[in-house]
Amino acid sequence: MSPGGKTDEADEDIEDHIESNETFAEFCTRQAQNVVHFLVEDWFLSALLGVITAVLSVGMDVAIEVLQHAHVTFYDKMLAISTYLAFSQWVAHIVILTMFSAIFCQIVSKQAVGSGIPEVKVIMHGFKMDNYLTTRTLVAKMVGLTLAMGGGLPIGKEGPFVHMGAIVATLLSKITSACQYSAFFSNEGREMEMLSSGCAVGIACTFSAPIGAVLYAIESTSKYFAVKNYWRGFLAATCSAIVFRCANFFVTAEQSGTITAFYQTRFPTDCFLVEELPIFLFLGFISGLMGSLFIFIHRQISMFRSKNKLYKIIFRNNFLGFTVFMAFVVGVLTFPNGLGRYFAGRLTFRETMADFFNNCTWATNDSRRCPDSILTHWTGGSDGDVSIFTSLALYYILYFILVAICISINVPAGVFVPSFIIGAAGGRLMGETMVILFPEGMRGPGGPPIHPGLYAVVGAAAYTGAVTHTLSVSVIICELTGQLSPILPVLVSIIAMLMGNAVCKFLQPSIYESIIRVKRYPYLPDLPPSRVSVHTVKVEQLMVTDVIYITKDMTYREMKEILQLAPHLRSFPIVTDHDNKILLGSVAKRYLTMLLRRHVLVNQQDSRNIGRITPAEIFNTIRRTSMRLSRRSPSRRSNSSQTRESASIPETARSDVTTNEVEFVSERTFSGNTLLSISPLHCPNNIPLQAVFTRPSSADLSKAEVNADILLNRNIDLDEIAIDAAPFQLVLGSSLYKVHTLFSLLGLSHAYVTDCGKLVGVVGLKELRDALAHIYVRGAVAPVKPDRKLTSGTYLDMSAVNRDKLIPPMTPPANGHTISMESPKFGNSLTVPPMAL
Repeated sequence: MSPGGKTDEADEDIEDHIESNETFAEFCTRQAQNVVHFLVEDWFLSALLGVITAVLSVGMDVAIEVLQHAHVTFYDKMLAISTYLAFSQWVAHIVILTMFSAIFCQIVSKQAVGSGIPEVKVIMHGFKMDNYLTTRTLVAKMVGLTLAMGGGLPIGKEGPFVHMGAIVATLLSKITSACQYSAFFSNEGREMEMLSSGCAVGIACTFSAPIGAVLYAIESTSKYFAVKNYWRGFLAATCSAIVFRCANFFVTAEQSGTITAFYQTRFPTDCFLVEELPIFLFLGFISGLMGSLFIFIHRQISMFRSKNKLYKIIFRNNFLGFTVFMAFVVGVLTFPNGLGRYFAGRLTFRETMADFFNNCTWATNDSRRCPDSILTHWTGGSDGDVSIFTSLALYYILYFILVAICISINVPAGVFVPSFIIGAAGGRLMGETMVILFPEGMRGPGGPPIHPGLYAVVGAAAYTGAVTHTLSVSVIICELTGQLSPILPVLVSIIAMLMGNAVCKFLQPSIYESIIRVKRYPYLPDLPPSRVSVHTVKVEQLMVTDVIYITKDMTYREMKEILQLAPHLRSFPIVTDHDNKILLGSVAKRYLTMLLRRHVLVNQQDSRNIGRITPAEIFNTIRRTSMRLSRRSPSRRSNSSQTRESASIPETARSDVTTNEVEFVSERTFSGNTLLSISPLHCPNNIPLQAVFTRPSSADLSKAEVNADILLNRNIDLDEIAIDAAPFQLVLGSSLYKVHTLFSLLGLSHAYVTDCGKLVGVVGLKELRDALAHIYVRGAVAPVKPDRKLTSGTYLDMSAVNRDKLIPPMTPPANGHTISMESPKFGNSLTVPPMAL
């Protein structure tokens, strides 16, 4: 039976009757509207995202290719005059363009510096980072990356392009949120879906690999991915790749270098033997070790720059000093007539990759020998007095160190392409070694020969997968090389990549998580595989046992003192009483503050002057409120109006609290995500203008002072505020592995720990990060209990507290427990600490 006393069959009959009242014309109109909304909201936006990002990519790639071509052209002209002029031109080109890139990013948007993938990971896990997804950051990223790569720095573009794709997706979401016909675009989940699609588009623009782009975006930015968003990412990435390829018809052959992100290889189906599998596994093992070493060196370099006193004395935390210095070092090392002669310093990454993937050999003189145009690059010029093994080894070592440093300077820089090249160099070195050891193949005459280019492909996949902790690199390899028909080369790369990924995951976090740790972003890192300690450490070893809470019989005075003692906490648990402490729910701080505003009168004359709102602020508030209400749907608008009528505030209780006692809350500060989106507290305060501008009389002030104590001593009424009746709870005995999984899956910032319903503690992201800080060295370790008290779970004797003044920090209450006013280390807000440059 239904609540109204009717059966389910009767309800179905009523629904059928209602549906039958719809005419065929109304049905067609409704379906047509649904189709239009579907096409606009999903297909059109996803395709537009891919097209816009691809157009930006094509323009940047053409500019990068022009700058790189000008670098070599002017060098050749200067070399015909003087070697010193050629050296000056070569170094000056790198230094000047790198300097302009750093200056432009510093002036326009500092957030454009770096890869961008670590920041996107943090944003997609629920933390807000100011100015990272704005138009200014997009412009700075484009110009800075163009100048840095055009100058010749050994950096990649895939990370910045992921960031750019996320920015374009965010801007499209903001533009479409102005649509009033539907609340579809105002959904926060929809913004995350667009952000994920934007990340996939960034990779598709880099390699013209839509399938691998979507998989790589999922692996590098998400812990858990909604399968329903797959097709949006594929559609956006495919549109981006199509536009990227079509650009070949509109540019000249000299400018199609970075646009033609397609390195065709022609390995035969039987390009390797079963006997070679141990060699590929060994290559994957070495790539994993070198990948973990690369991550470790990069982190140590970043820590050295932030802590070393000598470094700070030399560069004085100047954003430009170390960047220009590294550009000068790169220019000196890659000078073609200097040290660069021994490792093809003249070549760009695109030209180097084409040489590494070539299906000929460098070490033999038979028919499979590479043409002289390629060998000249790696044998020291036309003289050929440099061994190819010396060139490859020197290339591997130098770029291994240079890339680790250059991706940390103050310019936009990616790590995927440099890692790809470094891994290909290591694979090519092993492949040429195998050709020397087995000149006629591992099975002798008549058997299949050794293909060094295949070793380069496998080495690139294994090393890049190890550094980034991703497996989708193998799919990108398929699309990048065009080896889609023979599956065996793909299997080889997957085998080696799995080995390298497993080794590096066991030793180090990914390069992106390492950057997050260096920059101290509030991000919960992934758990490394095979760590027994994550199952032995329990939540009671991590949680904070001193918890500030709200009780049902608490007075306004006690609540005010609690808000003053914990000014940085965003929410408080609600319990039954001080003895049982049965958890009833949680309430946001903003609601408690608003409750005080509604029920506490002003007890000082200057409070109205402090909390007074100027006419300009009043009219701006009215304008913002009207614009927000106009964007709501009619149904929600009617619900809001009914809520405002039911939550009217008495005139006697409509006053402000002194700002030096309680946080002043108004339309200016009462914003952000809340527990209940339709709470009465979301409505603007209908304070008459006369009450705002009229100065209170002496009689009114005296009456307010008399009634202040009476109002403060009343019990709070929790029925007037929005309460989350089901906050997330953990039970005693939960393992660190389970807690980490729940926090990652649900995007939690903190969770309460209960024992048979009794509140016993709280655990947040700060506690989890502290426990996992040294997991790669010592395993998961329960953090030492700090001296500070984040919160206090004991009863506060408010009678011993001065009612007119704030309790100073570290002042013991009557119960003897020390309470510190330090900010909590959990929450969903983010303040990015300044990095030492």
